[in-house]
Amino acid sequence: MPETKDLRNVNEEEIRRFLDSFDIVLSDCDGVLWHIDSPIENSIEALTKLQSFGKKIFLVTNNATAGTRKICERLLVNGLEAKDEQVIIPSKVIAWYLKKINFQGQAFTIAMEPFRKVLMEAGIELLDEKEPNVYPNNVPATLNAVQDRQSVKAVITDFDVNCNWAKLTFAISCLKRKDVLYVTGALDKWVSCSNGSLILGPGPLIDIITEGSGRTPISCGKPSDTLRNYIFEFCNVINPKRCLFIGDTVNYDMKFGALCGFQKFFVSTGCDSFEESQKNEDTCPEYYLPNFGQLLSILDDVA
Repeated sequence: MPETKDLRNVNEEEIRRFLDSFDIVLSDCDGVLWHIDSPIENSIEALTKLQSFGKKIFLVTNNATAGTRKICERLLVNGLEAKDEQVIIPSKVIAWYLKKINFQGQAFTIAMEPFRKVLMEAGIELLDEKEPNVYPNNVPATLNAVQDRQSVKAVITDFDVNCNWAKLTFAISCLKRKDVLYVTGALDKWVSCSNGSLILGPGPLIDIITEGSGRTPISCGKPSDTLRNYIFEFCNVINPKRCLFIGDTVNYDMKFGALCGFQKFFVSTGCDSFEESQKNEDTCPEYYLPNFGQLLSILDDVA
């Protein structure tokens, strides 16, 4: 297994070689730059420092609940100016994919409003977000509401705080038809908070749909071939070895970095520990810091 370099323990020459080894930086957000409830100290500033060295910066997150504008605003508060096209979220990838395959028809979407807005702005017809209706005092009407509808040609799933029995049941009903596309965004099982705790992500709920329908989804989040193809096209990736992918999860970030052939940089401020990152050769990172913000002082020393 290749040795992971802890950048706290290397000399100035090795840091310079590290900096010279990549042109494009792709960073996760949750667990790397911030937790869902607070920023991680100096992490955005460290990314800004890399940008000042002429590195192209992209943010690649499975979290599409707030939309790219909110992400850019959050970055700007901490000194990093990023444009919409630098932020890659599952809703944008799904819209791109559906356009690419010339999707026609209506989509049933389990997702937050900013996610739905991206799809609608791309010209994709969505079933009303209030559907399916539930009638607590009328069981036959409720059962009828969650039956398959021929107008639905795709089921699209992501994180949704309002996900419920009716939505899960309706999604499964529609997916019993093999001509209905099944597309997923984020599949993360857990999301990290600043106090070190983990809260439930969308993955377990989406697993209910997958198991109940017997269908394998077309994944558009990390780690997926669809996301890889999107990034290679929109980020103009020519040599993947000249790209650095920064993340806090083994099964999502490091696995995606390996899938793309990127250099991998692991931080342990999120869901997984450094020890977990060392278990498998294909997801073992080239570089490590406990906190990405620690890179700021390291770079200041070589600037």
